Amino acid sequence: MALQRFYPVGTPDQPWGAAEKVEWRARQRKQRDYGDDVVRAVERFGSRFDVAEYGRLDYSPDGVYPVFVVRSPDWNDALPVALVTGGVHGYETSGVHGALQFLDRHASIAGIPMRSIPTVPSMPTARVANRRRCCSSSNP
Repeated sequence: MALQRFYPVGTPDQPWGAAEKVEWRARQRKQRDYGDDVVRAVERFGSRFDVAEYGRLDYSPDGVYPVFVVRSPDWNDALPVALVTGGVHGYETSGVHGALQFLDRHASIAGIPMRSIPTVPSMPTARVANRRRCCSSSNP
């Protein structure tokens, strides 16, 4: 029994080759802006927290994405730490937005040192494209 084709790219039960990956990539459209949604939000914390870029993820040709750490001012390594992270799973952006919202609303009043990584450095391009995988993924 032949499988019915349900997705416009590829053939059921066949691994994707280079042509299918190119076709899939051509169908992807930017749905969000990492700069507006994440970078600008993190930069606004600069007046209340220590904000530092600790890395950059190069997903050329899709872009280069800075990754930040946000720490409580007057950091003290001797004190316990609460780590707040937020990432993306598929179409769900709530992890990133939840971490940013927590920092904005609660971190300065919590009374304990905070260290936050608002975006887990896995697939910022997946977040931008609103897909489970980034556009340049070898396994779309």
